[in-house]
Amino acid sequence: MSDLSKSWVVEYQDRYYALIALFMGFIFPTMVAGILWGDWAGGYFFAAVARLVVVHHATFCVNSLAHWLGEVSFDARFTPRDHFVTAIVRLGEGYHNFHHEFPQDYRNATKYYQYDPTKWLIKVLSWVGLAYDLKTFPENEVRKGSFMIKEKLLNLEKKEINWGVDLKDLPTFSLEEVVSEVKNNGKKWVILDQIVLDVEGFVDEHPGGSKLLRAYYGKDITAAFNGEIHDHHNAARNLTTHMRVGSIRT
Repeated sequence: MSDLSKSWVVEYQDRYYALIALFMGFIFPTMVAGILWGDWAGGYFFAAVARLVVVHHATFCVNSLAHWLGEVSFDARFTPRDHFVTAIVRLGEGYHNFHHEFPQDYRNATKYYQYDPTKWLIKVLSWVGLAYDLKTFPENEVRKGSFMIKEKLLNLEKKEINWGVDLKDLPTFSLEEVVSEVKNNGKKWVILDQIVLDVEGFVDEHPGGSKLLRAYYGKDITAAFNGEIHDHHNAARNLTTHMRVGSIRT
């Protein structure tokens, strides 16, 4: 048997647990309010019953609210979630995804602004020698887990975005064929970074004026697009993905 199991305090508590729980949970709070300021009913209903109801519901939020409200920060395969509201209710244990992912870590939250009074208490106790050998998961692995879940969520969001037709699914043209399509078939095609764009639906919306864009039909606009005339932003480049009709054959 361990030294702890031989302790008379542990043995006493184990033997009389039901009586101790009844006395400290109901009788003692009622007596304090009743004897000190004569409010026996208030002591029973508020200091005893209401307190225990609130404490037990808050405690078992760790098996309900902490697995429902919030977001996953390190692993999306399981239900534990992180949320400030749950942290308030559970005195910091609302950052439950971290707890499940790194159970040996004494913290529930790693950021200084995240509400985790238990972590703060343990840290303070360690300064005075009342807590020691505090376990923390390697910071690099914590950051790695955070990055992986962010990457996964970004990939899911990426699937919801229309990125235009993939170039490998489009035909290829020679420069001469592009020029021929413009001259003989009235195509409003331009070339940007070896990609053939049909600007027909955009020419009248062009911020620099339609005349400027018309002057480049059948021509390479790469230099003008990238700073010779105007250094376009990513928004403009992203917009061109929906104008693709092919690429220049090399």
